[in-house]
Amino acid sequence: MSSNSFTIYNASAGSGKTYALAKVYLKIILASPQNFRKILAITFTNKAVNEMKHRILNSLYEFSTTTSAKEASPLFNDIINETLFTFEDLPSLSKLRLKQILHNYAFFDISTIDKFTHRLIRTFAKDLKIPQNFEVVLDVDLLLQEAVERVIGKAGEDPEFTKVLLDFALEKIEDDRSWDIGFDLLKIGKLIFDENNAEHLKNLKDVEIGDFLKLKDKNQDIIRKNKFEIIENADSILDLFSNNNLEFTDFTGGYFPKLILKISRGEFITNFSAAWNQNFDTSKPYNKSTPDNIKSIIDSLHSEFSRLLKEIKSTIQKTSYLQNINRNIVPFALLNAIQKELKIIQEEKDQLSISEFNTLIAKEIKDQPAPFIYERLGEKYKHYFIDEFQDTSQMQWENLIPLIGNAMEGEDELGDTGSLFLVGDPKQAIYRWRGGKAEQFIELATQQKHPFTIESELVTLPKNYRSYAEIINFNNSFFQSISPFLENTMYQEFFKIGNQQEVNQKDGGYVNLLLLEEESDEQYALETLAAINKCLLQGYTYSDICIIIRKKKHGLLLANFLMQNKIPVVSSDSLLLSGSPKAIFLVQLIRYMVQPTELEIQFEILNFLSEEKEDRHAYIFENLNHLDTHLFEEYGFDASKLRQASVFDGLAYAIKIFNLIPNSDAHLSAFMDLVFDVEQKYGSDMQSFLDYWDKKGNSSSISTPENLDSVQIMTIHKSKGLEFPVVIFPYANSNVFEEIDPKLWLPVDKEEFLGFSEVLINKKQEVREYGEFESLLYDLDHQKLQLDTFNLLYVVLTRAVNALFIISSNNLDKKGDHNPNYYSGLFIHFLKNKGLYAQGKLEYDFGELKSVETKRTPNTIQKNVPYIYTNKDRPDFKILALAGVLWDEGLDIAINQGNVIHTILGAIYTTADLERALQMAIQKGFIKEQEKEEIKAIVKSVIYHQDLNNFYETGFEVLNERDLLMANGTIQRPDRVVLKGNHATIIDYKTGERNAKYRNQLNTYAENFSNMGYIIDHKIIVYINTEIQLEYI
Repeated sequence: MSSNSFTIYNASAGSGKTYALAKVYLKIILASPQNFRKILAITFTNKAVNEMKHRILNSLYEFSTTTSAKEASPLFNDIINETLFTFEDLPSLSKLRLKQILHNYAFFDISTIDKFTHRLIRTFAKDLKIPQNFEVVLDVDLLLQEAVERVIGKAGEDPEFTKVLLDFALEKIEDDRSWDIGFDLLKIGKLIFDENNAEHLKNLKDVEIGDFLKLKDKNQDIIRKNKFEIIENADSILDLFSNNNLEFTDFTGGYFPKLILKISRGEFITNFSAAWNQNFDTSKPYNKSTPDNIKSIIDSLHSEFSRLLKEIKSTIQKTSYLQNINRNIVPFALLNAIQKELKIIQEEKDQLSISEFNTLIAKEIKDQPAPFIYERLGEKYKHYFIDEFQDTSQMQWENLIPLIGNAMEGEDELGDTGSLFLVGDPKQAIYRWRGGKAEQFIELATQQKHPFTIESELVTLPKNYRSYAEIINFNNSFFQSISPFLENTMYQEFFKIGNQQEVNQKDGGYVNLLLLEEESDEQYALETLAAINKCLLQGYTYSDICIIIRKKKHGLLLANFLMQNKIPVVSSDSLLLSGSPKAIFLVQLIRYMVQPTELEIQFEILNFLSEEKEDRHAYIFENLNHLDTHLFEEYGFDASKLRQASVFDGLAYAIKIFNLIPNSDAHLSAFMDLVFDVEQKYGSDMQSFLDYWDKKGNSSSISTPENLDSVQIMTIHKSKGLEFPVVIFPYANSNVFEEIDPKLWLPVDKEEFLGFSEVLINKKQEVREYGEFESLLYDLDHQKLQLDTFNLLYVVLTRAVNALFIISSNNLDKKGDHNPNYYSGLFIHFLKNKGLYAQGKLEYDFGELKSVETKRTPNTIQKNVPYIYTNKDRPDFKILALAGVLWDEGLDIAINQGNVIHTILGAIYTTADLERALQMAIQKGFIKEQEKEEIKAIVKSVIYHQDLNNFYETGFEVLNERDLLMANGTIQRPDRVVLKGNHATIIDYKTGERNAKYRNQLNTYAENFSNMGYIIDHKIIVYINTEIQLEYI
């Protein structure tokens, strides 16, 4: 174990990194009473945080109860051997440290990197000019959707912006894609939350829509000119053919003239990789059978052909380059607009997305003196532990460097220096899209980078403690065999070094590699089922088995198939709320309340209710178009109660009436929790809930229950850091270079590109032809993609403890060769390399699947938790909200009615808005249907009052309930301000007796509007009591 103050642990899968970290951590805290306060341990997930805390506290407890060397744990013995502590000292010292930590638990600082950055930003909130109580947005999708909706909503307001949106829609139609631009904007908007794009997006801060359009127009002019030149050069070659009586058949395969003819017709190709094309300058372009006189003519023209072909190629490549840029200019421009809208929304709602934390720290905090940051944090850390370093983003690491450097390179009052322990594995770096880069770990481990004055020491943890020997040996051999396919030599080297793991004392284990002759969803599902049954016969339980897939759609297919075959399954899809018919029924009920004439919604409701009916079709047909009556007569369900109640109360009523939860239903309970959360955040009206459900309903799920006797299905990303007795890996035939609509940032000449220093382009093969620099950028990105795909394969194959089943494909071309750009090709290459592959043999076993000695049974008893119904509808149930109301029920009614009328008037701009405002009040549960006419009469007496009616007509600018910043910095909110030109009338609604403070308040409003240059025509207080009274100030 290293004694260096800067140690990097290269920890391959299952190599005991938590044990290694815990040992170093324990040695530090045992050395001094206050040392645990000076340690900051950072890891990637809350699960890892809890695991680390548990390991430390549990170890201290075990040490404190150790009474003999015989019962001492390996960790206890390691600490005795590696420190000056004696067997007699360690138990009592461990007991003391445990007590100190538990009594000062807040200083026991093991946290996720996000939690630490959050704490740092909260500390500096005032300096960053953000609200102290800002809301952290974890789910950025809703935020992004709102920003995109606002951007699209600007169509028609700004001519330039409208043109951009229309051009984008038309371009999509021309490319034979959907005209709906919302989907594309959401997709490109995700770049904003990807830390890898932060530096690039910074350059767009001051760029306007017009700048993008100018660049697009300039490029378009060059493209037109280039196309003319290309066709002109192609025509020149065709003229040479014609003038010299040359036929297409005179040339080898007719390739050259055919290509030129295509180009002259405007059919431009970008791929010039054909052999004849590559060698056109040096080889003879004609057939051997071509007559000698024709040969000599072609020879004399060859240099001119070459020159013109080179010009054509060069101009086509320049044109493709500009077309690629132009294809992305509109999304690029709108990306900037989305970014600006996001900023406005977050400022309005006092929100900060978690993805912004690192950027904010890098921009505002990182360069502050380290002692100042420590002072603000209230703690000075001396020792840093960073787990899963390969998943730490570049920005997160750079933000930590000043703090760590200060701790390591300085001394405290006792002359002690700090330390840093990094633990990671570049082969498990699968979060590049979140900023985690394998290269960051590799560069530190190989000392290519030196962030501190202290040299690092690399410690490789050599042994795999997780898996049985056959699995370890298979993985070592497999990854050693395929590592030469990695195009980057540095990545190759790390894969070779990292796959030489030593085995442990666990002999045996089993690996089964199956190659399907014909790939299909059905075959993958059948073989997965066969592997499960094989394991069950050997004594494994369902909960021992995990199916790991790369794509979610495959997980859904497998889950459905296995459930049809009576295999209990737990997967993210099986836990989705949208998978519950009862939850969907309740959502449809809400939709029906909002759109009562929509037959499709009525059909869905009746379809659910008809499940146990004999003639479902007749039942549905009979009750369409009079659903309210049917629900009331058949079930006693009063639709008006749902329309008047809040969504939560209304659905609770529906659950009770339709008896949807006779015993217990986890999906429905979780659904009602979601309804409650949405009400708290977005309001209790139906439309707010439906808007949320349409955006996020498909991804809302219940938490995964633990210790459930079911086969688990999860993605590779979810499985990282976990282990399972049996792993089944179906669909093991991914394309190594598969990407969905990849993009590249390309540096460009600022002068040539009208002030732009970078542009966004589609990443495709032709980028290699744009130039040397562009080719290098493409290759680097290509190599990173390849590493990430190899890493995904490494993660999935190293999760198994006892048995690993790989279901791939016998994917060969017509010549019988395998393709190493697919996982199947890598597996076949490995088998050939080992001399095991045989034509026609599709299954390969390594080791033997042995019976488990004792068949384990899950020790959990599943309990039914009954659903607790609300009793708000009891006649004797009443909530009293205000202290004064406790003694006066009449006052309660008056206050409520006054507030409701005030709210309705706030929604009325002109008299035409009356019905809409009343409907809103009913939908939001402010008033009941039967109260509508009474309230309507009161509101009408205000807006149609002979002295007020004029102020509710059209032709005015109306400010209802708008915040007004006062001179002293406070904010006031007048009920209604009516503006015409520079004239203003201020109206305030009140109930009860006249009061001098109301007059003062109105005068204050008027004074502020006067200061803004308005002439105040009227200041009116409207008293709404049994009759309407006006007081002019």
